[in-house]
Amino acid sequence: MSKRFEGYEEFVQVIDSGSFSAAAGVLGVAKSHVSQKVSRLEDRLGIRLLNRTTRKLSLTDIGQQYLQHCRQIIEDVDSAEQAMTSLQKQVSGRLRINAPYLLGELFLVPAIARFMQLHPQLNIELDLNSHKVDLIDSGYDLAIQIDGDVGSHVVRKLLATSHLYVVASTDYLTRHRAPASPEDIAQHHCLQASYGEEKNWLLQGESGVVEARVNSRWRSNSGHALRAAALQGLGLAYLPDYYLKDDIASQRLHVALKGWSSTDREIVVIYQHKRHLSEKIRLFVEFIREYFEREFNALNESQEPL
Repeated sequence: MSKRFEGYEEFVQVIDSGSFSAAAGVLGVAKSHVSQKVSRLEDRLGIRLLNRTTRKLSLTDIGQQYLQHCRQIIEDVDSAEQAMTSLQKQVSGRLRINAPYLLGELFLVPAIARFMQLHPQLNIELDLNSHKVDLIDSGYDLAIQIDGDVGSHVVRKLLATSHLYVVASTDYLTRHRAPASPEDIAQHHCLQASYGEEKNWLLQGESGVVEARVNSRWRSNSGHALRAAALQGLGLAYLPDYYLKDDIASQRLHVALKGWSSTDREIVVIYQHKRHLSEKIRLFVEFIREYFEREFNALNESQEPL
């Protein structure tokens, strides 16, 4: 702290407490420390603030005037700190969020709508893409991601565990025999996602994990397009459970390869390590964890599980 701001708190406390000893007790320091601070303040100002005797302390005329200024300074500093604390706890301003397409559209958009109803002063910016992001470089407050190494500079909290399933329409399965094993998938028309690095489908069953070779004449970077193509009977699609719930329940789509799915896919929310986390991020993370837990519990308890 600059020397210009040293001593005035001790000076005010001496007046309020009635003595250097009492002021030292309130401040939790030695009496000599308080006396030294006040003396240096007087030396810096070039004025005497206090009349000192062995039995009594009293303010000089100029000390009385200076006391009023010091009290105002302390009040202003306290007000500024209270304002900053209130601002930190206020759920307002902008919250930048990144999420994958499918998950964002199906789960995050309705969750955000509910959160904004609870906090009308908050502005949300939601970016959907299929790429992992670096929170520091990108400027996002938080991100929803599926699996992947998020690094040591962020907090990672689990939201839910998901799986992908091989599905097809009734029409397709009427025209083509359903695959009996992952190896049979190579004999089918497959609807392939054009995002990500995996060209084949990793499937887990009782016998372990198998990489199923995929032959595709139809690719898209849109989950909506893959689902629509599957509904049209164009081939097998490999899609997440949360995306298939209604179609499976209505029998528009069927699990084409019974007993096989992807390995566990962890859906997580990440945000930067911060000593003082803003209230809007803290509350949103709490809200989204409860929301995902509730929605995925409902998904797992559906009448026609995948």
